Amino acid sequence: MNSLGIIGGGQLGMFICQAAKKLGIKTSVLSESEEFSARNFCDQFFVGKFNNFDILNNFINSANFFTIETENIPLKILEKIASKKKLFPNPGVIKICQNRLKEKKFLNSLNNIKTAKFFNIDSFEDLKKNLKIINNNGILKTSEFGYDGKGQYKIRDGKIDKLKGLKLKNFILEEILDFDKEISVIVCRKNEKIISYPVVENIHRDSILRETIYPANIDNYISKKATEIAIEVANKINLNGILAVEMFVMKDKSVLINELAPRPHNSGHWTMDYCEISQFHNLINTIFFELPKSPKPISSCKMVNVIGSEFLKKNEFEENFKFYDYFKKEIKDERKMGHYIVKI
Repeated sequence: MNSLGIIGGGQLGMFICQAAKKLGIKTSVLSESEEFSARNFCDQFFVGKFNNFDILNNFINSANFFTIETENIPLKILEKIASKKKLFPNPGVIKICQNRLKEKKFLNSLNNIKTAKFFNIDSFEDLKKNLKIINNNGILKTSEFGYDGKGQYKIRDGKIDKLKGLKLKNFILEEILDFDKEISVIVCRKNEKIISYPVVENIHRDSILRETIYPANIDNYISKKATEIAIEVANKINLNGILAVEMFVMKDKSVLINELAPRPHNSGHWTMDYCEISQFHNLINTIFFELPKSPKPISSCKMVNVIGSEFLKKNEFEENFKFYDYFKKEIKDERKMGHYIVKI
């Protein structure tokens, strides 16, 4: 019987498990914590540090194929899995996407692909020097292990006193862009066949995605350009799996890439209810079956994330919307607790 191992047990892992079950595929999950969303939705659940090789070997033996729900996994762990079984995507893709500096360098090596200006920062001298190039305004980020605004520091007017406690090693400084909109495109690729989901518009607050709207309020030129960019990146990175490409639409209608995610993405959750085939179903297709044609949306819609204490309104959400609970035991500020999707 086909079986899938998922590295990471959060809500994305949970949704992958649910999609796999519908297609008759058994799942096993490796998580570093017992209190994770996917625990009650997989066939086998392994708990332990990723570098616990006894647990890792048991996990590797539990499935035929493997995928990730987070890119924040030590490369040596990914390479060990890939040396024994098929991993989607391959470690080379994840290696690029899990490091902001490597990702930016890769993207800027491609023709007709642009990002914000960026600088490698390993000291306060680096930071001061490069801030001057971008008018003393920028966003300082850790190169690795950052998400939902974590590990990010916005700098205005060159004021860096609040950063004095940081050990500035392996950081990246990016210019602050005066963009018009944030959008994203999700693509799936297998054996050089590639399909794309429609462009969606994303609304962030405090660096956390709050809403995704389909269709994006952009003209056809920008929509076509964004899709072409996502497909180009997937081809050049030699993707085998799913990839979300987050982008900025500038006021002159140019499109710049913000970042990549080589896994299902929060901005693709709308596909669970309002697209012919969800992003999770197509990830399973990419691994086990053939890719269909690019999926067609069913209706315009909006996906809304439920963050932190907003979860206390769970009963209200369940009465009025199709609410997806992430089954997290503790409510924390800025923590994604669930989402709902509404037709618009």
